[in-house]
Amino acid sequence: MNRLLRRWYFPLLAQLLAFAAFALLIAGGLTANTDDPAFAKELRNTNLANLIVWSYWWPLIILAAIFFGRVWCMVCPMELVASLASRIGLKRRPRAFIQSGWPMTVFYVLIVFVGIHTLAIHRVPLRMAIYMLVLLAATVITGLLWARNTFCSSICPVGHLLGLYARLAPLGWGVRDKELCRSCKDNSCIATVIAYRFQGRSCGVGLTPSTVEDNTVCLLCGQCLKACDQNNPGIKGRPNPGWFARPWFKDLLALKPLTGAQAAFCLVVSGFVIYEILTEWPPARTLLLYVPNLFGAWLGAEGVWAGGLIKSLTLFVALPALIWLVPYGVFRLTGGSLPLRKYLRAFGIAFIPIMAAAHAVKSLLKMTSRIPYWEHALSDPAGTGTARGILQKAVQLTPLPGWREPTMTVLSLVLLVAGIALSATLVARLVAAEVPEAGWRASALFLIPCIYGGFFVVMLFAWRLF
Repeated sequence: MNRLLRRWYFPLLAQLLAFAAFALLIAGGLTANTDDPAFAKELRNTNLANLIVWSYWWPLIILAAIFFGRVWCMVCPMELVASLASRIGLKRRPRAFIQSGWPMTVFYVLIVFVGIHTLAIHRVPLRMAIYMLVLLAATVITGLLWARNTFCSSICPVGHLLGLYARLAPLGWGVRDKELCRSCKDNSCIATVIAYRFQGRSCGVGLTPSTVEDNTVCLLCGQCLKACDQNNPGIKGRPNPGWFARPWFKDLLALKPLTGAQAAFCLVVSGFVIYEILTEWPPARTLLLYVPNLFGAWLGAEGVWAGGLIKSLTLFVALPALIWLVPYGVFRLTGGSLPLRKYLRAFGIAFIPIMAAAHAVKSLLKMTSRIPYWEHALSDPAGTGTARGILQKAVQLTPLPGWREPTMTVLSLVLLVAGIALSATLVARLVAAEVPEAGWRASALFLIPCIYGGFFVVMLFAWRLF
């Protein structure tokens, strides 16, 4: 991979192919639309573009981040678009708030609250296509306004999520020899003078390769490697930056606390993942939606906007906040001392491995459950005829392969148990680092993996047994 990243055509060629695929998916989404919720529920799987985006592209991005790091960012067409737009833009330095991480968190909240749970962009192909066009427009506008790669580093909510999950990956960006970097004369990897070179430019997100400590921010674009190679030809040991193996979970075990924006982002994602997993089983879905439906009826909420907002606030803010605060509340009630802000930022990382495991489970379940739709999606890419046929019982889907149920059950249990075990390990290390004087009271903080992980394990067992 490091040899490949030295070539001028990589990842440029992969980005161009990804951009072409992006354009085709937008075009495919524009071919189908509906305001009928029942029809949309089928159309989400029968429209080829929608099927690819939500059932394969997005799940594969999640899995890739967990096991390989931010490799999607390496080939993402938005990185190319942002870089090209910034070359001709105003090149303004983004203000501190833009770089704080809060814009990414707000962007994600808007996607979940408004996009998915109000406008159903994951079910209606036309709305999905508009959403993708909005992402493209945001990339261009950001590039024209601000310097370098501000969209990827400070705006993109996908990168925000992948950066957190990439902390589990056994691969990461760094340098072979830090001493070589100290002796470097041109510092081409960070030099402003080549910041807008098409190939071999300095880091677009403001990192110094020799000081990169984790996978959270680096886009794996390889430009610093090219810059080092081009500006130090023939010098032994150059290029020094590269993509290297590292211990599993190294970035999490370093116990680097979350920022305020990351903690808020994690809280919302933790609720979203609960919703994603529990709604796989109809009885769990009914139970989960009981409270937001009750609130909606009590408040007299009518229409998709009011219903979507109440559902989102209940499931993605109130529920995860309760789960996050119960361990802290028990700890404080038993006499433990720890500021709430410090708890959220430090112990927030203990939720990440369970979130990632549950997200991986959902990804695998989604990809395998959509197998029967492929034979129809390829013959009817728009999907409207197939969706209508399914609703009218004129089209029968092929049964799922026999291997799917036992395989997914075993994989789900392995992933969830691994996530819970890693979360418990993190809690133990955090207790030793943050509240060593707490004694037996610190056992309350182990409610983090017990409660949050328990949601998924109990649901999985109940689903398979009953």
